[in-house]
Amino acid sequence: MKRAFTLALLMATTVTTFAADPASDSRWTTNGGASLQFTQGFVSKNWYKGGESNFSLLATADYTFNYKYEDFTWDNKLEGKLGFVTTPSDTCHNYMTNNDYIKYTTKFGYKAAGDWYYTLQAIGQTQFCPGYKTNVDEELSKFMNPAYFTLSLGMDYKKSLENISWTIFMSPLAYNLKFVNNPYKRTVNASGDVEGVYDDGRINASAFGLRNSYDYNLYDFGVSAKASMDWKVCKYLTWSSQATYFSPLYDCGKYKGNVYTVFDWENTFDMPLNQYFSTKLYTHLRFDDSVGPDYKFGDWGYFQFTELLSFGLSYKW
Repeated sequence: MKRAFTLALLMATTVTTFAADPASDSRWTTNGGASLQFTQGFVSKNWYKGGESNFSLLATADYTFNYKYEDFTWDNKLEGKLGFVTTPSDTCHNYMTNNDYIKYTTKFGYKAAGDWYYTLQAIGQTQFCPGYKTNVDEELSKFMNPAYFTLSLGMDYKKSLENISWTIFMSPLAYNLKFVNNPYKRTVNASGDVEGVYDDGRINASAFGLRNSYDYNLYDFGVSAKASMDWKVCKYLTWSSQATYFSPLYDCGKYKGNVYTVFDWENTFDMPLNQYFSTKLYTHLRFDDSVGPDYKFGDWGYFQFTELLSFGLSYKW
C-alpha cells in the first residue's frame, strides 16, 4: 500500500508544480486543483454480521490553461484520477485500482457568432497502473493498453455566468482511434485458424472493442459530442460534470451489424469544509456496446457504473 500511496500523492502534487501561468500575458487564464481523499472502515474478524475491513485512497488533479486573442481561442485541460482500494479477501493482490485515468483535451476555436465557435478538438486518454479482477493475476489493462484518441471538427457553444459555466461541442465528423500497445500473441492453431494467445503482460484487445484479441488498433469515423459544466450551487457545494459521446457512421465494430455507441458521464460533487478539506462524491456512468455480447453483464447489459464518497485534502487555485 505504501507504493500506491506514493504514486497517488505524486499525481496529486504534480499539477501544483506546473500551476504557474504559462505566460504573464493577460491573454492566458489558468486554474486547477488537486485532492487526496480517503475512506476507511474496520471490521473485527469476530464481527457478528461478518464483513471485512477496507481502506481506499483517491488522488485527483486537474489543470486548465486557456488562451484567447480577439476571435481565436485555445482551450486546454489536463486531468488525472487514481484510486486504490484494499482487497483483504483477494489472495492475489493487497490492493487494486478502482479509478484510473489520465486525459488531455485541447480545443482550437474561431468565433462564428455570439457564443458559437468553429472548433477542432482532440482528446487523448489512457491510464496509470495495471488493472486486475479479484483473485486473478492476469492484467486486464495498463498504461497505453488501451489508449484512446479522438479528433473532431464541429461547433462549440461556450457560456459563462456568475456561478455557472458550460460548453457544448458537437461534431458531425470525428476520427476515433483505439490502441493496445501489447495485445495477445497472434498465432495459427492446428486447424489453421488465426487466434490470440495470452502471454505474461499481454492484454486481451477484444475486451476494449477491437475485432480480435491480437489486434493493435481500431480506427473509424463517426459523430461525437462533449458537454461539460461547472456550477457553484452554493458556498458548500460545487457540481462539475462532463459527458462524451461517439458513434461511427458505418459498421466497423467487433461484431457484424454492430454500429456501436460509447457514452461516458462523469460527475463530481465537491462539498468543502474550508480551503483545505472537503468531502467529495464521484459518479461515473458508462455505456459501451463495442465490446460485443461476451461482455454484457446481467441486468446492467452494456452499462457500467462506479461511485465513491470520500473525505480528505483538497485545494484549488
